[in-house]
Amino acid sequence: MQNLTDREIALRLAQALRAWRISPQGARLTQKELARKSGVGLTPLKRFEKTGGTTLNNLIAMLRAMNLLSGLEHLVPAPDTPSPLELLEASRRAPQRVRATKTERGQARGQAHG
Repeated sequence: MQNLTDREIALRLAQALRAWRISPQGARLTQKELARKSGVGLTPLKRFEKTGGTTLNNLIAMLRAMNLLSGLEHLVPAPDTPSPLELLEASRRAPQRVRATKTERGQARGQAHG
């Protein structure tokens, strides 16, 4: 995604939301139904689906109308949350516990009772 322009990313998002809007497994809404349910005008909705251009308020209203708001929680991580790479590096640095073999455990028990 880093190599795409902002416009290309917006258009992909618009195409994905349109696909969700019309999908039988998705929202199953017409443009008119989504416009009515979201409060976004039909013309701005059509423009968004065609160009990817819309306001943040309209995008949020459309997501809400299609029950997709929960995805926004994970859009931006909390600033004090370690990144996935930091978590991986920390797990690599953590000392790994090594379990003793049965023989070693038996010898340790024998010494404790001896």
